Amino acid sequence: MRRKFLFVYTVCIFLAVMIFGIVKKQTYTDLVKQDNYLAQVQVAELAESIAEDQCAIMQQKLPEADVILRVEVTGEIEHLFQVDRQKAVIREVYAGNELEKSEEIYIFSQHWQLALDGNPDSIERGFVNMMEVGTEYLVFGEEVCEDLETGMLSVKLYDDFYIAPIFSYDEHRNVIMPVWGDTTYVSYQDVMNSEFFAATEEALRMVEQLKNQMLSLYPGGKID
Repeated sequence: MRRKFLFVYTVCIFLAVMIFGIVKKQTYTDLVKQDNYLAQVQVAELAESIAEDQCAIMQQKLPEADVILRVEVTGEIEHLFQVDRQKAVIREVYAGNELEKSEEIYIFSQHWQLALDGNPDSIERGFVNMMEVGTEYLVFGEEVCEDLETGMLSVKLYDDFYIAPIFSYDEHRNVIMPVWGDTTYVSYQDVMNSEFFAATEEALRMVEQLKNQMLSLYPGGKID
């Protein structure tokens, strides 16, 4: 009797998770069909207290990443269930023996997702904006796997940090929006052209310094 109960309980949990996933996927699909869907969500800005610690750690750890690539982004953002990804073509391999130049890959991160839970509805990015199609980025990854649907290789970002480890080879004008209270969430529409989402000038200075240090180690883009 107990085994039967456990079996039924397990099946119910599985069905509940499956239904939840289907409903969420439909919600993503409905929202992204709207031309201005990003105007309806918020994004978190980087606080100084996080930037100081994380940038210092990343400065030491990123050059040790298993996968280091210069890529050119070829695809707009794709929202999947609890994860976002973008397609890119490899322009240079600095680390990662299983990858080759000119190979097309997906890039994804545990930081990247469209969170439609109303607390608030947000696009989670690890304080770094979506990658622009046609632009080159320095990418630090920790794992290469195969996409089961397409057979294409996918690179998971080096996700041991709060800040997503991708850096544009272009220069960007970063907008800082004031925040109040305990939250650093702001309207994505207000910062949509920034590379980094920072709550203060000092936080922005620290993450831009990290970017310049990494690009000096792995040059090849358009930044001076």
